[in-house]
Formats: sequence, structure tokens, C-alpha cells
Amino acid sequence: MAAAVCQLADTTPLYREFPPSPKFAAHVECFWLHRSDGPVRNFHVFPDGCSDIIFEQPARDYGGLAIVGTMTRAQAFDIPAGHSTFGVRFRPGMAARLVRVPGSLAVNQSIPLAAAWKAAAVRDLLDQLACSSSPRDAIARFEASLADPAPLDAVEKSLAWLAECSGQISVDALADAASLSPRQFRRTCLERTGLSPKHLARVLRFRHAAKYAGKQRRDWADVALECGYYDQAHLINEFKELTGVSPAQFSSLTVASHFRLESAL
Repeated sequence: MAAAVCQLADTTPLYREFPPSPKFAAHVECFWLHRSDGPVRNFHVFPDGCSDIIFEQPARDYGGLAIVGTMTRAQAFDIPAGHSTFGVRFRPGMAARLVRVPGSLAVNQSIPLAAAWKAAAVRDLLDQLACSSSPRDAIARFEASLADPAPLDAVEKSLAWLAECSGQISVDALADAASLSPRQFRRTCLERTGLSPKHLARVLRFRHAAKYAGKQRRDWADVALECGYYDQAHLINEFKELTGVSPAQFSSLTVASHFRLESAL
């Protein structure tokens, strides 16, 4: 693989985000670039309701391109020095139709993109990304590899509503908006995201609480009240279940790209 993207990453901060083109704005939250100049131990990544496709240099055992599924628990990774990752982060539930891969396929794991796409398409995308001269060039090549985004269907609109409201909507209201029964909506949500509507709502509320606490510099009782938790104890239990640590410990960890509070465009 050529090293054009890696060479560019040498001049960028540790982590940067870039918006998608308007064509993909309803489906893609952002593109992002991460580089470790030195080795990083136990780099924590937390659940956020999203799924990603990532391009890594040097390539690992999944060939350099992988689908990273939605997560139900925090994961930690060791990152070697000089490692570069460029990714596309899909909004909750928006990858399934666009990427043509069920959301339930990769929950809590990374799988080679070659397991879901034709080998020729994967090789072409690898070559295109390796030849990219800038992040914007890589974004254009990434977007060209995806299926043309269709208008959001009823389920995607309900999932977008759930994300917009940070998980604070009832399943019955979401199902009604999608003209489905709660059981039908639950089944479709599992197919699209890999999570049940209630589980996805919990993850999205947690993500909002984590961002709110960092951005507003509030104490955790205020965060619980603002983000729809019954009380601070409920928030603490949710953090422990989703991250494995308390809110105080969470604040001291190296926060993964999914929890950046601003974009460096």
C-alpha cells in the first residue's frame, strides 16, 4: 500500500473529524483521521450507537479495511507507533442499507470488509484510499465506493429521531412514527443496528451524558438531571455497565474519537 494518507497524517493532530458531502449528510456522521506518533496502551473506545468502516495503515489481519459494528460495551486496544486510521462513521442505523450489510453482523467486533463486499470492490477501495493525496480526496473516494444514498425510509427516520433526542423517546412512539407495531420495530431495529430500540436508546443517552459532562463541566448530579436519568445512582450504574468504570474514572481515561466534543474541520 502507498503511504499518501499516512504522510498527510504526520502533519495533523492526533484526531480530526471531517464532514461528509451534503449527499451523505443524513447517513454519515463524519469521516475521521487518527494517528498515534508513539505507542498507545489501552486506548478506550466506548459505545455510541454508530458503526464504522475503517482503513488502517499498516494493515492488520483483516486486510486494512474493516467494518466496526455497534458496541454494547467498552473496548480497549493497544495502538502501535506510527499507526494511522481513516474511517467513516455512520449515524445509528444508517449503514445497513447504504453499505448493504446487516447491522447485526458485526456487533461488538470488527470484521474484514472483504467478508461482506466483493473482493474486487475491496481491492479497488484499498487502492483508491492508498493513493489519496488528502483527507478530502480520501472522503471523495470513500463516498464513491458506497451505494447511492436513498431517501431515509420510515425506520431510518425514527432512528434519526431517536438519535436527535439522545435516546429519550419511547419505543411505542418510534414504532408509531414508522407505522409499525412495537414488535416489528424492535425486529427491524435489531436488523439495522444490531441493538434493540431500548438498548440503542440507553447507548445514545449515555453518549449525550458523556458529552454534556465534558462540554458543560457540570457535576454528575447535574448531568443525570439534564440527560434524563432517574437520579445520579442510575447514571453511575449505566456508566459502569456500558464502560466498565465509574463516571469519575471515565473522565480520567483517554476518550476515543467517538466522544470528541468538537470537530477540527
